[in-house]
Amino acid sequence: MREEEFIKLAQKYDFRRRCGIQGGPFAGNTLTLMLAGALLGPAVSDAQPAIRSSSDDRSTGRNSVGIMAAGVLTRADPALLGRPLTEGYLTQPNLLADAARGRVRFTGTLNLEGYTLRRGELNAGMYGEGYIDRRHPHTLVHEAMVTVAGPSRGGARLVFGAGKGFVPFGTDDPMMRPFIKYPVNHHHAQILERVQVLGALAYGRGDRGIVLEQGWFNGDEPTGPFAAPQWSRVGDSRSTRLTVTPHRAVEWQASTAFVRSPGLTQGGAFDHRQQSASLRLDRDGSAATPSAAHDTHHGGDGLRSALLEVARTDESLGTQRVFRFESVLAEATAVRRGWALSARAERTERPEGERLLDLFRTAKGHVDFQIVGITRWSIGTLQLAAPPQRLRGVPRLGRARLMPFVEVARATAVARRTPAVFVPAEFYGSATQWSLSVGARIHAGAMRRRMGRYVVPVVSRVGSPVPTPP
Repeated sequence: MREEEFIKLAQKYDFRRRCGIQGGPFAGNTLTLMLAGALLGPAVSDAQPAIRSSSDDRSTGRNSVGIMAAGVLTRADPALLGRPLTEGYLTQPNLLADAARGRVRFTGTLNLEGYTLRRGELNAGMYGEGYIDRRHPHTLVHEAMVTVAGPSRGGARLVFGAGKGFVPFGTDDPMMRPFIKYPVNHHHAQILERVQVLGALAYGRGDRGIVLEQGWFNGDEPTGPFAAPQWSRVGDSRSTRLTVTPHRAVEWQASTAFVRSPGLTQGGAFDHRQQSASLRLDRDGSAATPSAAHDTHHGGDGLRSALLEVARTDESLGTQRVFRFESVLAEATAVRRGWALSARAERTERPEGERLLDLFRTAKGHVDFQIVGITRWSIGTLQLAAPPQRLRGVPRLGRARLMPFVEVARATAVARRTPAVFVPAEFYGSATQWSLSVGARIHAGAMRRRMGRYVVPVVSRVGSPVPTPP
Protein backbone atom coordinates (compact mmCIF):
# COMPACT_ATOMS: atom_id res chain seq x y z
CA MET A 1 0.00 0.00 0.00
CA ARG A 2 1.39 3.38 -1.00
CA GLU A 3 1.91 6.06 1.65
CA GLU A 4 -0.83 8.35 0.25
CA GLU A 5 -3.38 5.52 0.24
CA PHE A 6 -2.43 4.60 3.80
CA ILE A 7 -2.92 8.19 4.97
CA LYS A 8 -6.35 8.43 3.32
CA LEU A 9 -7.43 5.13 4.87
CA ALA A 10 -6.25 6.23 8.30
CA GLN A 11 -8.09 9.55 7.97
CA LYS A 12 -11.29 7.77 6.95
CA TYR A 13 -10.94 5.41 9.90
CA ASP A 14 -10.61 8.39 12.25
CA PHE A 15 -13.35 10.54 10.65
CA ARG A 16 -16.08 9.69 13.17
CA ARG A 17 -13.86 10.90 15.98
CA ARG A 18 -12.78 14.16 14.34
CA CYS A 19 -15.34 16.16 16.31
CA GLY A 20 -13.77 14.85 19.50
CA ILE A 21 -17.11 13.89 21.06
CA GLN A 22 -18.52 10.41 21.35
CA GLY A 23 -21.04 9.07 23.78
CA GLY A 24 -20.35 6.37 26.30
CA PRO A 25 -22.57 4.30 28.53
CA PHE A 26 -23.14 5.09 32.18
CA ALA A 27 -23.60 1.37 32.84
CA GLY A 28 -21.66 0.20 35.84
CA ASN A 29 -21.24 3.72 37.21
CA THR A 30 -24.80 4.48 38.33
CA LEU A 31 -24.15 3.66 41.98
CA THR A 32 -21.04 5.83 42.02
CA LEU A 33 -22.87 8.74 40.42
CA MET A 34 -25.70 8.45 42.95
CA LEU A 35 -23.18 8.47 45.80
CA ALA A 36 -21.40 11.50 44.35
CA GLY A 37 -24.70 13.30 43.85
CA ALA A 38 -25.72 12.72 47.45
CA LEU A 39 -22.44 14.18 48.65
CA LEU A 40 -22.58 17.33 46.55
CA GLY A 41 -23.91 20.00 48.84
CA PRO A 42 -23.50 23.76 48.75
CA ALA A 43 -19.88 24.84 48.59
CA VAL A 44 -18.52 26.36 51.75
CA SER A 45 -15.43 28.33 52.53
CA ASP A 46 -13.08 25.44 53.30
CA ALA A 47 -13.06 21.68 53.72
CA GLN A 48 -10.75 20.36 56.41
CA PRO A 49 -7.46 18.81 55.30
CA ALA A 50 -6.93 15.06 55.41
CA ILE A 51 -4.88 15.50 58.59
CA ARG A 52 -5.55 18.56 60.68
CA SER A 53 -3.05 20.15 63.01
CA SER A 54 -2.50 18.18 66.17
CA SER A 55 -4.20 20.84 68.26
CA ASP A 56 -7.47 20.62 66.32
CA ASP A 57 -9.50 17.54 67.25
CA ARG A 58 -12.94 19.11 66.91
CA SER A 59 -15.54 17.06 65.11
CA THR A 60 -16.73 19.04 62.09
CA GLY A 61 -18.61 18.29 58.89
CA ARG A 62 -18.02 20.28 55.72
CA ASN A 63 -18.68 19.77 52.02
CA SER A 64 -17.40 21.50 48.90
CA VAL A 65 -17.89 21.15 45.17
CA GLY A 66 -16.07 22.62 42.19
CA ILE A 67 -16.09 22.46 38.42
CA MET A 68 -13.09 22.84 36.11
CA ALA A 69 -12.50 22.52 32.37
CA ALA A 70 -10.40 23.99 29.59
CA GLY A 71 -11.21 24.88 26.01
CA VAL A 72 -8.13 24.68 23.82
CA LEU A 73 -7.15 24.91 20.15
CA THR A 74 -3.92 23.05 19.31
CA ARG A 75 -1.80 23.08 16.17
CA ALA A 76 0.91 20.42 15.88
CA ASP A 77 3.45 20.82 13.06
CA PRO A 78 4.22 18.21 11.99
CA ALA A 79 1.86 15.80 13.74
CA LEU A 80 2.93 12.81 11.66
CA LEU A 81 4.16 11.98 8.14
CA GLY A 82 5.15 15.62 7.62
CA ARG A 83 1.58 16.87 7.96
CA PRO A 84 0.32 19.45 10.46
CA LEU A 85 -2.92 19.02 12.37
CA THR A 86 -5.12 21.64 14.03
CA GLU A 87 -7.76 20.43 16.50
CA GLY A 88 -9.98 21.86 19.21
CA TYR A 89 -11.02 20.21 22.47
CA LEU A 90 -12.93 20.55 25.67
CA THR A 91 -10.30 19.00 27.87
CA GLN A 92 -9.98 18.21 31.57
CA PRO A 93 -13.72 18.58 32.38
CA ASN A 94 -14.01 17.57 36.03
CA LEU A 95 -16.55 17.69 38.82
CA LEU A 96 -14.71 17.84 42.15
CA ALA A 97 -16.43 16.86 45.39
CA ASP A 98 -14.98 16.82 48.91
CA ALA A 99 -16.84 15.95 52.07
CA ALA A 100 -15.56 15.72 55.64
CA ARG A 101 -17.15 14.67 58.91
CA GLY A 102 -14.96 14.41 61.94
CA ARG A 103 -11.87 12.45 60.97
CA VAL A 104 -13.49 10.89 57.90
CA ARG A 105 -12.97 12.48 54.52
CA PHE A 106 -14.25 11.71 51.02
CA THR A 107 -12.43 12.87 47.89
CA GLY A 108 -14.24 12.40 44.59
CA THR A 109 -13.63 13.43 40.98
CA LEU A 110 -15.83 12.69 37.99
CA ASN A 111 -13.89 13.12 34.73
CA LEU A 112 -15.93 13.59 31.54
CA GLU A 113 -13.14 13.19 28.99
CA GLY A 114 -14.75 9.93 27.91
CA TYR A 115 -17.39 12.10 26.26
CA THR A 116 -15.29 15.05 25.08
CA LEU A 117 -11.91 13.47 24.29
CA ARG A 118 -12.45 9.96 22.95
CA ARG A 119 -10.03 10.50 20.04
CA GLY A 120 -7.36 11.73 22.45
CA GLU A 121 -5.61 15.09 22.61
CA LEU A 122 -2.63 15.96 20.42
CA ASN A 123 0.38 15.78 22.75
CA ALA A 124 3.78 15.04 21.16
CA GLY A 125 5.60 12.19 22.90
CA MET A 126 2.69 11.28 25.16
CA TYR A 127 1.68 7.61 25.36
CA GLY A 128 -0.34 5.19 27.45
CA GLU A 129 -3.47 3.02 27.47
CA GLY A 130 -3.28 2.36 23.74
CA TYR A 131 -2.75 6.01 22.69
CA ILE A 132 0.48 7.44 21.31
CA ASP A 133 1.26 11.10 20.54
CA ARG A 134 -2.18 11.80 21.96
CA ARG A 135 -3.17 11.96 25.62
CA HIS A 136 -5.77 9.36 26.50
CA PRO A 137 -9.11 10.24 28.16
CA HIS A 138 -9.28 9.43 31.86
CA THR A 139 -11.94 7.21 33.40
CA LEU A 140 -15.31 8.59 34.43
CA VAL A 141 -14.68 7.81 38.10
CA HIS A 142 -11.24 9.43 38.36
CA GLU A 143 -11.22 9.45 42.17
CA ALA A 144 -13.50 8.07 44.88
CA MET A 145 -11.41 7.78 48.03
CA VAL A 146 -12.40 7.62 51.70
CA THR A 147 -9.75 8.23 54.37
CA VAL A 148 -10.03 7.93 58.14
CA ALA A 149 -7.50 9.68 60.39
CA GLY A 150 -6.86 8.40 63.89
CA PRO A 151 -6.39 10.63 66.95
CA SER A 152 -3.16 12.56 67.37
CA ARG A 153 -0.55 11.10 69.71
CA GLY A 154 2.39 13.44 70.23
CA GLY A 155 1.97 14.94 66.76
CA ALA A 156 1.63 11.55 65.04
CA ARG A 157 -1.45 10.00 63.43
CA LEU A 158 -2.36 6.82 61.60
CA VAL A 159 -4.46 7.21 58.47
CA PHE A 160 -6.27 4.49 56.53
CA GLY A 161 -7.96 4.81 53.17
CA ALA A 162 -9.75 2.82 50.47
CA GLY A 163 -11.37 3.46 47.12
CA LYS A 164 -10.27 4.35 43.60
CA GLY A 165 -7.69 6.97 42.76
CA PHE A 166 -3.96 7.71 42.76
CA VAL A 167 -1.73 5.24 44.53
CA PRO A 168 0.96 6.57 46.90
CA PHE A 169 3.66 6.97 44.28
CA GLY A 170 5.42 9.82 42.53
CA THR A 171 4.34 13.42 42.03
CA ASP A 172 1.07 15.30 41.69
CA ASP A 173 -1.27 14.82 38.76
CA PRO A 174 -0.27 17.16 35.86
CA MET A 175 -3.93 18.20 35.64
CA MET A 176 -3.39 20.45 38.66
CA ARG A 177 -0.07 21.83 37.45
CA PRO A 178 0.30 24.92 35.24
CA PHE A 179 0.57 23.39 31.75
CA ILE A 180 -2.28 22.30 29.51
CA LYS A 181 -0.21 19.59 27.80
CA TYR A 182 0.90 16.62 29.87
CA PRO A 183 4.56 15.62 30.20
CA VAL A 184 5.67 12.43 28.49
CA ASN A 185 6.58 10.94 31.87
CA HIS A 186 2.95 10.79 33.09
CA HIS A 187 3.00 6.99 33.40
CA HIS A 188 6.51 6.98 34.85
CA ALA A 189 5.73 9.56 37.54
CA GLN A 190 2.11 8.73 38.51
CA ILE A 191 0.07 5.54 38.92
CA LEU A 192 -3.58 6.46 38.76
CA GLU A 193 -7.16 5.20 38.61
CA ARG A 194 -6.55 2.03 40.60
CA VAL A 195 -8.69 0.40 43.28
CA GLN A 196 -6.61 0.46 46.44
CA VAL A 197 -6.29 0.27 50.17
CA LEU A 198 -3.63 2.34 51.88
CA GLY A 199 -2.20 3.02 55.29
CA ALA A 200 -0.04 5.93 56.41
CA LEU A 201 1.82 7.25 59.41
CA ALA A 202 2.02 11.06 59.53
CA TYR A 203 3.97 13.18 61.98
CA GLY A 204 4.25 16.95 62.20
CA ARG A 205 5.74 19.50 64.55
CA GLY A 206 5.85 23.21 63.81
CA ASP A 207 6.81 23.82 60.19
CA ARG A 208 8.11 20.29 59.66
CA GLY A 209 6.35 17.06 58.81
CA ILE A 210 6.86 13.54 57.51
CA VAL A 211 4.49 10.97 55.97
CA LEU A 212 5.12 7.30 55.20
CA GLU A 213 2.47 5.67 52.97
CA GLN A 214 1.94 2.10 51.82
CA GLY A 215 -0.66 1.07 49.23
CA TRP A 216 -1.95 -2.14 47.65
CA PHE A 217 -3.85 -1.96 44.35
CA ASN A 218 -4.72 -3.65 41.05
CA GLY A 219 -1.94 -3.51 38.49
CA ASP A 220 -4.03 -3.41 35.30
CA GLU A 221 -4.41 -0.07 33.53
CA PRO A 222 -7.91 1.02 32.49
CA THR A 223 -8.86 -0.24 29.04
CA GLY A 224 -11.16 2.72 28.38
CA PRO A 225 -12.90 5.68 30.05
CA PHE A 226 -15.92 3.56 31.04
CA ALA A 227 -14.15 0.28 31.79
CA ALA A 228 -14.25 -1.30 35.23
CA PRO A 229 -11.08 -2.53 36.93
CA GLN A 230 -10.23 -6.21 37.24
CA TRP A 231 -11.46 -6.76 40.79
CA SER A 232 -9.72 -10.14 40.99
CA ARG A 233 -6.40 -8.34 40.62
CA VAL A 234 -6.84 -5.88 43.50
CA GLY A 235 -3.83 -6.32 45.77
CA ASP A 236 -1.45 -7.80 43.19
CA SER A 237 0.61 -4.58 43.12
CA ARG A 238 2.05 -2.31 45.80
CA SER A 239 3.76 1.03 46.36
CA THR A 240 5.55 2.93 49.11
CA ARG A 241 6.14 6.68 49.39
CA LEU A 242 8.07 8.76 51.91
CA THR A 243 7.34 12.51 52.00
CA VAL A 244 9.40 14.95 54.06
CA THR A 245 8.39 18.58 54.59
CA PRO A 246 11.32 20.50 56.13
CA HIS A 247 9.45 23.78 55.60
CA ARG A 248 5.87 24.69 54.77
CA ALA A 249 6.78 25.61 51.19
CA VAL A 250 9.26 22.77 50.51
CA GLU A 251 8.53 19.08 49.99
CA TRP A 252 10.74 16.11 49.12
CA GLN A 253 9.42 12.67 48.22
CA ALA A 254 10.86 9.32 47.23
CA SER A 255 8.72 6.37 46.21
CA THR A 256 8.87 2.91 44.74
CA ALA A 257 6.25 0.64 43.19
CA PHE A 258 5.80 -2.86 41.83
CA VAL A 259 3.02 -3.00 39.22
CA ARG A 260 1.94 -6.41 38.00
CA SER A 261 1.31 -6.61 34.23
CA PRO A 262 -0.26 -3.16 33.70
CA GLY A 263 -0.48 -3.62 29.94
CA LEU A 264 -2.70 -6.72 29.86
CA THR A 265 -5.76 -7.01 32.08
CA GLN A 266 -5.52 -10.81 32.19
CA GLY A 267 -1.86 -10.63 33.18
CA GLY A 268 1.14 -12.07 31.44
CA ALA A 269 2.74 -8.85 30.17
CA PHE A 270 5.87 -7.25 31.58
CA ASP A 271 5.80 -6.25 35.24
CA HIS A 272 6.87 -2.70 36.09
CA ARG A 273 9.27 -1.76 38.87
CA GLN A 274 9.09 2.01 39.22
CA GLN A 275 11.05 4.57 41.21
CA SER A 276 10.50 8.29 41.67
CA ALA A 277 12.08 11.15 43.58
CA SER A 278 11.21 14.84 43.55
CA LEU A 279 11.79 18.20 45.22
CA ARG A 280 8.86 20.62 45.20
CA LEU A 281 8.53 24.31 46.07
CA ASP A 282 5.04 25.77 46.50
CA ARG A 283 4.89 29.24 48.03
CA ASP A 284 1.17 29.63 47.29
CA GLY A 285 0.30 26.32 48.91
CA SER A 286 1.97 27.38 52.14
CA ALA A 287 -0.24 30.45 52.45
CA ALA A 288 -3.09 30.59 54.93
CA THR A 289 -5.56 30.70 52.04
CA PRO A 290 -3.86 28.93 49.11
CA SER A 291 -5.29 29.61 45.66
CA ALA A 292 -6.33 27.02 43.13
CA ALA A 293 -3.43 25.55 41.19
CA HIS A 294 -4.07 27.54 37.99
CA ASP A 295 -5.27 30.75 39.68
CA THR A 296 -2.74 33.57 40.15
CA HIS A 297 -5.18 35.84 42.00
CA HIS A 298 -3.52 35.28 45.38
CA GLY A 299 0.10 35.78 46.36
CA GLY A 300 2.78 38.25 45.34
CA ASP A 301 5.13 38.55 42.41
CA GLY A 302 8.18 36.36 41.86
CA LEU A 303 8.81 32.62 41.82
CA ARG A 304 5.63 30.86 42.98
CA SER A 305 6.29 27.16 42.40
CA ALA A 306 8.96 24.79 41.12
CA LEU A 307 9.37 21.05 40.66
CA LEU A 308 12.37 18.84 39.96
CA GLU A 309 11.70 15.13 39.48
CA VAL A 310 13.45 12.01 38.28
CA ALA A 311 11.70 8.74 37.51
CA ARG A 312 12.62 5.30 36.24
CA THR A 313 10.58 2.33 35.04
CA ASP A 314 12.02 -1.15 34.59
CA GLU A 315 9.96 -3.67 32.61
CA SER A 316 10.76 -7.21 33.58
CA LEU A 317 9.82 -10.85 33.26
CA GLY A 318 10.17 -12.30 36.74
CA THR A 319 13.47 -11.01 38.07
CA GLN A 320 14.97 -10.44 34.61
CA ARG A 321 14.95 -6.80 33.49
CA VAL A 322 14.11 -6.45 29.81
CA PHE A 323 13.69 -2.69 29.25
CA ARG A 324 14.51 0.45 31.23
CA PHE A 325 12.97 3.91 30.70
CA GLU A 326 14.28 7.01 32.47
CA SER A 327 12.94 10.53 32.88
CA VAL A 328 14.12 13.91 34.19
CA LEU A 329 11.78 16.89 34.44
CA ALA A 330 12.03 20.44 35.78
CA GLU A 331 9.31 23.10 35.79
CA ALA A 332 8.70 26.46 37.45
CA THR A 333 6.15 29.29 37.50
CA ALA A 334 6.79 32.98 38.15
CA VAL A 335 4.15 35.71 38.46
CA ARG A 336 4.25 39.42 37.68
CA ARG A 337 1.11 41.52 38.28
CA GLY A 338 -1.11 38.47 37.88
CA TRP A 339 0.52 37.28 34.64
CA ALA A 340 2.02 33.81 35.09
CA LEU A 341 4.98 32.58 33.05
CA SER A 342 5.65 28.84 33.33
CA ALA A 343 8.55 26.89 31.85
CA ARG A 344 9.13 23.13 31.68
CA ALA A 345 12.05 21.07 30.40
CA GLU A 346 11.78 17.29 30.10
CA ARG A 347 13.80 14.38 28.81
CA THR A 348 11.92 11.09 28.88
CA GLU A 349 12.26 7.71 27.20
CA ARG A 350 9.26 5.84 25.88
CA PRO A 351 8.66 2.48 24.19
CA GLU A 352 7.67 2.48 20.53
CA GLY A 353 4.92 -0.04 19.82
CA GLU A 354 3.46 -1.29 16.58
CA ARG A 355 0.94 1.28 15.36
CA LEU A 356 -2.56 0.38 14.29
CA LEU A 357 -4.55 1.60 11.29
CA ASP A 358 -5.15 4.74 13.34
CA LEU A 359 -1.55 5.94 13.57
CA PHE A 360 -2.23 7.50 16.99
CA ARG A 361 -3.06 4.11 18.50
CA THR A 362 -0.97 1.10 19.46
CA ALA A 363 -1.76 -2.43 20.52
CA LYS A 364 -2.24 -2.58 24.27
CA GLY A 365 0.16 -4.56 26.37
CA HIS A 366 3.93 -4.54 26.32
CA VAL A 367 5.19 -7.82 24.95
CA ASP A 368 8.47 -8.30 23.20
CA PHE A 369 7.17 -8.52 19.64
CA GLN A 370 5.25 -5.23 19.97
CA ILE A 371 8.12 -2.97 21.05
CA VAL A 372 10.04 -1.89 17.96
CA GLY A 373 12.32 0.64 19.62
CA ILE A 374 12.93 3.12 22.44
CA THR A 375 12.77 6.84 21.74
CA ARG A 376 14.23 9.62 23.88
CA TRP A 377 12.04 12.74 23.88
CA SER A 378 13.40 16.18 24.77
CA ILE A 379 10.68 18.79 25.14
CA GLY A 380 10.74 22.42 26.19
CA THR A 381 7.45 24.15 27.00
CA LEU A 382 6.54 27.77 27.76
CA GLN A 383 3.14 29.03 28.86
CA LEU A 384 1.90 32.57 29.47
CA ALA A 385 -1.37 32.81 31.43
CA ALA A 386 -3.35 36.02 31.83
CA PRO A 387 -4.70 37.17 35.21
CA PRO A 388 -7.94 35.36 36.13
CA GLN A 389 -11.09 37.15 35.08
CA ARG A 390 -14.31 36.78 37.03
CA LEU A 391 -17.31 35.73 34.92
CA ARG A 392 -20.19 38.07 35.62
CA GLY A 393 -23.81 37.68 34.65
CA VAL A 394 -23.64 33.87 35.00
CA PRO A 395 -25.28 33.28 38.40
CA ARG A 396 -25.46 29.51 37.95
CA LEU A 397 -21.66 29.38 37.87
CA GLY A 398 -21.19 31.41 41.06
CA ARG A 399 -17.60 32.47 41.75
CA ALA A 400 -16.51 31.38 38.27
CA ARG A 401 -13.19 32.57 36.87
CA LEU A 402 -11.74 32.46 33.36
CA MET A 403 -7.98 32.11 32.81
CA PRO A 404 -6.78 32.58 29.19
CA PHE A 405 -3.40 31.16 28.19
CA VAL A 406 -1.07 30.50 25.28
CA GLU A 407 1.39 27.61 25.33
CA VAL A 408 4.16 26.65 22.93
CA ALA A 409 6.29 23.49 22.96
CA ARG A 410 9.29 22.29 20.97
CA ALA A 411 9.92 18.55 20.89
CA THR A 412 12.72 16.46 19.43
CA ALA A 413 12.83 12.67 19.40
CA VAL A 414 15.78 10.39 18.70
CA ALA A 415 16.15 6.64 18.79
CA ARG A 416 18.07 5.58 21.88
CA ARG A 417 19.91 2.94 19.91
CA THR A 418 20.81 2.80 16.24
CA PRO A 419 20.16 1.30 13.79
CA ALA A 420 16.47 1.41 14.73
CA VAL A 421 13.26 0.11 13.18
CA PHE A 422 11.40 3.28 14.26
CA VAL A 423 13.18 6.42 13.07
CA PRO A 424 11.35 9.47 14.51
CA ALA A 425 12.53 12.01 11.91
CA GLU A 426 11.29 9.79 9.08
CA PHE A 427 7.94 8.98 10.70
CA TYR A 428 7.05 12.51 11.76
CA GLY A 429 8.60 14.16 8.71
CA SER A 430 10.97 16.34 10.73
CA ALA A 431 13.51 16.07 13.52
CA THR A 432 11.65 18.81 15.41
CA GLN A 433 7.95 19.12 16.24
CA TRP A 434 6.24 22.34 17.30
CA SER A 435 2.98 22.68 19.18
CA LEU A 436 0.95 25.85 19.76
CA SER A 437 -2.06 25.79 22.09
CA VAL A 438 -4.39 28.72 22.77
CA GLY A 439 -7.34 28.53 25.13
CA ALA A 440 -8.80 29.27 28.52
CA ARG A 441 -9.46 27.42 31.76
CA ILE A 442 -12.63 27.88 33.74
CA HIS A 443 -12.98 27.27 37.48
CA ALA A 444 -16.18 27.49 39.46
CA GLY A 445 -16.72 26.75 43.12
CA ALA A 446 -14.07 25.20 45.34
CA MET A 447 -10.79 24.17 43.73
CA ARG A 448 -8.02 21.92 44.99
CA ARG A 449 -4.42 22.98 45.16
CA ARG A 450 -3.29 19.43 44.40
CA MET A 451 -4.66 16.16 43.02
CA GLY A 452 -3.52 12.66 43.88
CA ARG A 453 -2.64 13.14 47.56
CA TYR A 454 -4.95 11.75 50.25
CA VAL A 455 -2.53 12.05 53.17
CA VAL A 456 -0.55 15.27 53.63
CA PRO A 457 1.85 16.32 56.40
CA VAL A 458 0.20 17.64 59.54
CA VAL A 459 1.84 21.05 59.07
CA SER A 460 0.49 21.52 55.55
CA ARG A 461 -2.89 22.59 54.19
CA VAL A 462 -1.87 22.31 50.52
CA GLY A 463 -3.88 19.15 49.93
CA SER A 464 -7.22 20.61 50.94
CA PRO A 465 -9.76 22.13 48.59
CA VAL A 466 -9.98 25.90 48.62
CA PRO A 467 -12.56 28.32 47.28
CA THR A 468 -12.12 30.40 44.21
CA PRO A 469 -11.80 33.94 45.57
CA PRO A 470 -14.80 36.25 45.08
